[in-house]
Amino acid sequence: MNRDSLHPETRKLSRQFRSPQRITITMPYGAYQRLLERSDQEGRSLSNLAAFLLESAVGSMDDPSMHFK
Repeated sequence: MNRDSLHPETRKLSRQFRSPQRITITMPYGAYQRLLERSDQEGRSLSNLAAFLLESAVGSMDDPSMHFK
């Protein structure tokens, strides 16, 4: 069965439960150090903190009051 033949609600649910994806980024050393310190303070992995911060930033993109000017 191909994805297009699924009921619209089923397609919507399948998008919600997609597995996490990996990315690789290059960032300034100072930003890396700050993230590393914060992850230690919060008792979470660096990748978990980075994913949380990115997801928060992407979520705020829909909020016009959070846009950079």
